[in-house]
Amino acid sequence: MPLTHAGETIGAMALHFREAGALGAADRAFTLLLAQVTATALYRAKSYDAEQEKRKNAELVAQAREEVLGVVAHDLRNPLSLIVTTTELLQEEDLEPSRRKQILDIAMRAGKQMNRLIDDLLDTVHIESGKFLLTLEDVEVCAILRQAEETFRPIAERRGIKLTASCPTAEVWVRADPLRVSQVLGNVVGNALKFTPENGSVTFGAVVSGGEVEFRVTDTGPGISPEQGEHLFEMFWQARRNDRRGVGLGLTIAKGIVDAHGGRIWFESAVGTGSTFSFTLPALNRAAEIAAT
Repeated sequence: MPLTHAGETIGAMALHFREAGALGAADRAFTLLLAQVTATALYRAKSYDAEQEKRKNAELVAQAREEVLGVVAHDLRNPLSLIVTTTELLQEEDLEPSRRKQILDIAMRAGKQMNRLIDDLLDTVHIESGKFLLTLEDVEVCAILRQAEETFRPIAERRGIKLTASCPTAEVWVRADPLRVSQVLGNVVGNALKFTPENGSVTFGAVVSGGEVEFRVTDTGPGISPEQGEHLFEMFWQARRNDRRGVGLGLTIAKGIVDAHGGRIWFESAVGTGSTFSFTLPALNRAAEIAAT
């Protein structure tokens, strides 16, 4: 016998008798009443559990929001304080030109840092709302790799890390937003350099596999524990665990960008063995496209 409440089936009740016809009219009426009462009780219990779960989730979201806003405020306050301080210093009339340039450089770096954080927050909002837009064009993979190598070579040399980039053996193209793909690759390579110790190495490149281009970034850093790995692509996770390195949006945005291209992003790692981050983009058969035009 189905247990229904307000047109919704929420369970079933079965009665077993040793003899056929043991259930009389009064018993049947009582059984129907019992089914109605049971269905109402189950519905209320289910609604209570759902409400409790909803309330618990709302509390967790509110707590996470407070923690994240605190970290965002902290990350914005630091460069803002630098800008205010340097502006005050620039008001001094007897500054040497070299000192004035040094102060201006500090203010410019602080402004760029604030701009990056604000851009990340906006990207996150667009990804979450489904309004993340791409500007697609034919992109040569090696050009993206070489651009990343040029960008990060000075950082690697300054930190004493060996940086190696390798292009596919043949010319490979993808249909993608070049700025966004560079953003993903830059985020992963930047993280690899950040966590790789001096005298370590970071290697990145791309290979074609099954109609996809797979980008790989491998480092000799400390590796990632299974506990960290479960949350690595979660929004604000770095901030929620009180990690003062920053808000922790880079990998969330990277995943959103890769997903928007129809690709995948993942990592392989273990504590003490380094990490390999990979992401795929659909390969473009440029020869076929040219032949069709």
